[in-house]
Amino acid sequence: MKLNDEVDFRLPRINIVTAAMWVAGVIFFAILALNSFFVVSEGNRGVLTRNGGFVAVESPGLGFKVPFFDTVHQMEIRNMRMELTVNVYSADTQQYNALLSVNYDLNPAEVERIFKNEGIEYADRRLRPLVEATLKEIAGQFSAQRTIQERNIYGAQVLEAIRAAAAIYGINVTEVQVTNIDFTDQFENAIEDAMLAKAGVEQQRNILEQRRIQAETVVVDATAEANALRERAQGEADAAVMAAQAEAIRIQQIGEAEAESMRLRSEALSQNPQLTEYTRALAAMNWDGVLPQQFVPGSALPILDLTVPMLEQ
Repeated sequence: MKLNDEVDFRLPRINIVTAAMWVAGVIFFAILALNSFFVVSEGNRGVLTRNGGFVAVESPGLGFKVPFFDTVHQMEIRNMRMELTVNVYSADTQQYNALLSVNYDLNPAEVERIFKNEGIEYADRRLRPLVEATLKEIAGQFSAQRTIQERNIYGAQVLEAIRAAAAIYGINVTEVQVTNIDFTDQFENAIEDAMLAKAGVEQQRNILEQRRIQAETVVVDATAEANALRERAQGEADAAVMAAQAEAIRIQQIGEAEAESMRLRSEALSQNPQLTEYTRALAAMNWDGVLPQQFVPGSALPILDLTVPMLEQ
């Protein structure tokens, strides 16, 4: 190449149509590659359909599909929550709104059946109407008063009924809570008045009960005092009787002792004539000349001996 020769730095001409085709081909293959795989998140199941028809249920992870023909629908199987308000009537035709909170999950083995029968929106299409119908049926078995007073029983029956009905469709209901029961203002005012009246009656009953207890306390105290007085009087009477018996025994013993002494003395005198004469002489010396006022029938004078001694022959 000579120095004076011109150098052509221009790029070769490229056909615009060919370039466009190349760009379109790259984009097409990029889209094709991106649509050839899918990812199912943990806690979900992927429902693979081809041209709208069910193909398979895919587990969590990476999967491949036919681009443009296959579609993957994500169905969550983890615990989910639904809240709804249901207008119901009680057994005594009282209207109220019940606010429910329903926890549920999807049985993985039932994903295909639920998808075919109910679709992705199975909760709104199947579970919600089922909950409403079941709650109305249970509510109709409880009066308004029982609904309030036996709320735990009411809630337990609602849970069991909804759980049994949902299990038929492969929906596992784990918990149902009746978070609020809203009666009409008129009924709530009537309930409040009835509760106030009941509270007043209960207060009067408590006052009467206190008075009854106080009266019984007075009776018990009086009875105890009377029993104490009776026991004390009985004790004093028993003591007097025992004292009198002791005194009678003492007098009896003294009398018996004196009688025994007189008997012994009499025997001694009868066995010793000289002692008898001595006793008579001693008594005569101490006699004041006054005869006794009383005599024992058949007895002789205690001092004078009026017997005439026989003359010696």
